[in-house]
Amino acid sequence: MLRRVHRKVSVAFSVIACFLAVLAVRIIVINYSQGDAYAKIVLDHQSYTSTTVPYQRGQILDTKGTILAYSEKVYNLILDPKMLLSDSAYKEPTLSALVEQFGLNREEIEEILAKRSSSQYERLKNGLTADQIAGFQELAADTQNNPNIKGVWFEESYVRRYPFSTLASDVIGFASTVNGGEIGLERYYNDELSGTDGVDYRYVDENLDVQDSKKLPVDGNNLVTTLDQNIQSILEKHIAAYNEEKPSCATAVLVMDPDTGGVLGMASYPFFDLNDPRDLSQMYSEEELGQMSDSEVTDALYSLWNNYCINNMYEPGSTFKPFTIAAGLEEGVTHDGETFECSGVMEVGGWPIRCHSYSQGGHGTLTLEGAMMQSCNPAMMQIAMRLGGATFADYQALYGFGSSTGIDLPDEASGITKDTDMSEVDAATNSFGQNINVTMIQMAAAFSSLINGGNYYQPHIVKRIEKPSGEVVKNTVPVLVRQTVTASTSQLLRQYLKATVDEGLAKRASVTGYSIAGKTGTAQKGNRDEQKWIISFLGFAPAEDPQFVIYVIIDEPYGTTGTEGSSADVLQLSHDIMEELLPYMNVFKDVQAEPEDTSGSPVENMVSNPDVG
Repeated sequence: MLRRVHRKVSVAFSVIACFLAVLAVRIIVINYSQGDAYAKIVLDHQSYTSTTVPYQRGQILDTKGTILAYSEKVYNLILDPKMLLSDSAYKEPTLSALVEQFGLNREEIEEILAKRSSSQYERLKNGLTADQIAGFQELAADTQNNPNIKGVWFEESYVRRYPFSTLASDVIGFASTVNGGEIGLERYYNDELSGTDGVDYRYVDENLDVQDSKKLPVDGNNLVTTLDQNIQSILEKHIAAYNEEKPSCATAVLVMDPDTGGVLGMASYPFFDLNDPRDLSQMYSEEELGQMSDSEVTDALYSLWNNYCINNMYEPGSTFKPFTIAAGLEEGVTHDGETFECSGVMEVGGWPIRCHSYSQGGHGTLTLEGAMMQSCNPAMMQIAMRLGGATFADYQALYGFGSSTGIDLPDEASGITKDTDMSEVDAATNSFGQNINVTMIQMAAAFSSLINGGNYYQPHIVKRIEKPSGEVVKNTVPVLVRQTVTASTSQLLRQYLKATVDEGLAKRASVTGYSIAGKTGTAQKGNRDEQKWIISFLGFAPAEDPQFVIYVIIDEPYGTTGTEGSSADVLQLSHDIMEELLPYMNVFKDVQAEPEDTSGSPVENMVSNPDVG
């Protein structure tokens, strides 16, 4: 019996030994083939915290590489009470270093440790620079002299910076860490500018030291725009100077390349600081702000952030007349050299519609070119009557009015036009830019097609998207949408518009030595009894080979002298801008300087005879 027991024990022992041998072999095989994976699992179980490693938002640059927006790396000071209290030797040296290096209140830290002793994440300071944390890092790294500084680490973060503050504020827009891009390019290209966060796993090793395991973030792409920082600065400098003397409801200027649709400059007043976009102190007193409700503050902010060049609709006034003449030439209902009679008023559909020359008894006999130069309403109305409402409406659609241009900015307005059932009165008033609503970007894009040979290009702001490494992700090729007019019509319009600046109502916009072309506009806003006006100039240079289109608008020019609808102020502002813009853009002088006209009559005429229907 004893031998049988020994035999059974030997068998059981042998089975167990075999089983352990197989298990040992299996463990060796697993460790060899999958050791890293299992080590990660163990590591994950050891991990006592994980934090997000933020990506760096992409830069926004001008066409020459000047940085307009970037993200600066900063650091948040994080305290780990659980780690700090795990050994009584850690507390005193760590708190002393925090107080010494960052000026923190020791009592407040003691209170955090007492109330949240099991916490592993307590933020003590935000937005520290690398220089500000360098001293503490040196102390903590010196483990020979400071072995017990524990439970403190720095969380990486980014702050969006705009080095030019107010420059192109409503175009660039701004971004927040919570919402990403909120307006402008920051919002429209938010997906491109955004990247992917990484993760920082923190765990304690056998020596109770904090170790890191990181998954690196993927940074956002950069935007290279068509904007020129110098052109933008010129526009904003002159807009600010004008409004300092004569505050307006809004002043906006748009400069575009007519051969690509690229926007070189886009500015609208009032400006705001992109580094502090919610500061309303420039517009309201402290008392006014204190009395405003939350909804009123929100409305005020969105009004401040508004981009007039793409968001606002208005009646363009006489800057619309080149489009009326172009349609007439294309349809053959008028021709170069044709004459028109203007008595100062024309009856349409039983309604007397006046010309701005009414008080002088009308313009008399004018050629088609003269009608443009003198901005004659009856001549425009006659062309519109010949076109007919349906055809005129078709041309408005061809020019892009009534629909968005597709520019790469958010919240573009589409304007308002009449349909093909346009009445005689609608056609007559539309012919000189009333009872039709447009946007500045629509007008600039359509006008560019009139003077560049007939090619309508889709306007755009971004010309290239790049990875942080500089590798090109996407190039924006100018998009030719359609042809609006023939080359012969375009040539005539350039001629007429040059004559309008040389000898017509836009003479004050001229710049000595340069061939400038363009058209003024004055339109009444909303209720005509309120006598609120929009004055504008839409032009280009040089006249025969346009390098840029410029569109200047002053909305409710409170400070204008004389008649509220005078175009004198907008012409002076346009002149001042182009006088600085032309040499910067390497546009060479192409006109021999004429003796200065000291009579003053052209300016007096512009002041006393507003270009309005």
